[in-house]
Amino acid sequence: MRNLLILILPALFALGPTACSIYKVDIQQGNTLEVQQVNELEPGMSREQVVYLLGTPLLRDPFHPGRWDYVYNFKPGGGEPESQHLTLYFENGSLAKIDRSAFVDFNKIYAPTGSGRADTASQSTGGDRGPAPPQPSPGGGGLPMP
Repeated sequence: MRNLLILILPALFALGPTACSIYKVDIQQGNTLEVQQVNELEPGMSREQVVYLLGTPLLRDPFHPGRWDYVYNFKPGGGEPESQHLTLYFENGSLAKIDRSAFVDFNKIYAPTGSGRADTASQSTGGDRGPAPPQPSPGGGGLPMP
């Protein structure tokens, strides 16, 4: 066992600092909102119209049902965390006030740190996967039905 360690340790040191480095993952949490989406908000919109435009909010306070918070946090691997916050206020079921004081465009926050990795931020997360593959008919071809 000791002889094995004597052989392995010099090999690890010869590879340099990259052999012992730790990969840190980018962490994304919350609603990703872009300026174009937020600019389409107008006072008087219904809750359903807002959900259609922005999606469901990350936070719905049960003690303040007229307030919706859209929050997004991004922490690049080994970097400083950044966040985005949009607060909407509803009165009588329609949008009354938009608080953009802590809102930053998602595209300015999100910058992947890994090199050579695919940019998955712009890819669809479902629903747009193209046509469904053809399904075999129940009685024709394939395995016999019992």
